[in-house]
Amino acid sequence: MSLGVGTDVLLSTPILVIAIWSGSLTLLADAMRACLLTLLELFAYFVMRRIHRGRLPSYQYGSGKIESFLNCLIGMALVLSSIWIFALGVLSMLQPAQANPLGFAVAAATGAVNTTQNAWMLTTYLRARRFGASILIDGQVRTRLLKVVSSASATLAILVSAIFAGQISGRVADLVGSAVVVQMMLWTAYQLIAGALPDLMDRMLDPSQLALVNRVLLSYFDRIDAIHHVRTRRSGVIKYIEIGVGFSADRRIGEIDAINRSLEKELEAQIPDAKVTLVAAAAAL
Repeated sequence: MSLGVGTDVLLSTPILVIAIWSGSLTLLADAMRACLLTLLELFAYFVMRRIHRGRLPSYQYGSGKIESFLNCLIGMALVLSSIWIFALGVLSMLQPAQANPLGFAVAAATGAVNTTQNAWMLTTYLRARRFGASILIDGQVRTRLLKVVSSASATLAILVSAIFAGQISGRVADLVGSAVVVQMMLWTAYQLIAGALPDLMDRMLDPSQLALVNRVLLSYFDRIDAIHHVRTRRSGVIKYIEIGVGFSADRRIGEIDAINRSLEKELEAQIPDAKVTLVAAAAAL
């Protein structure tokens, strides 16, 4: 992740400067997307460094909450930048700016470099995802895929604008390219926000997973005297399950502990990435 953040920081500022100088609305849209996502990538990078170094031990909801919150921020930033680019597009139609052929040529070359860098980093994130699921890595894969497609589309539109600089077709190509980038930004924003909100709101496990929990509990029906409660929630890819189990007062501690350990292992085997907590108490007579 540090490699991707570093290359994004090195490229985002020059791209923004070239976009403003060239007058390319398409490159400006891509540059704003790149700059906003880079700022949030930096935030995500520093937070995740603290998580993996154990400097956020008091965060009671787990790192999955932070990952979902970061993805929600990325989505909102994409929406805001899309609105801004749309406003600039309307302004450019009302007051067309003078064409800058050299600027468009430099912008096309810059877009090609940006596309290559994004494709390289997408491959890196896809390889990283093979080693384990993560809300943040999945979000980075989606945003990096957005970067590849949008930067490639932007480069093509800028190239057409450079060839037909000063003509109506060149101006239309620039507007169409920026519109394509904005649509991709909005779609990715929807995916990120829709995926993050349920985890931020402590969504319960899916019905199929709840059915697995009930099935395991039924198999322990003759060994547990009472079930007081079953609480579940998700935090990132982790599923938290808390079960209140009751035992009669004449049961031995060793027997109760063996049953609890067996039940915990069975639930974690049936539900991947599950964290099971059993709360033992006396069963009501």
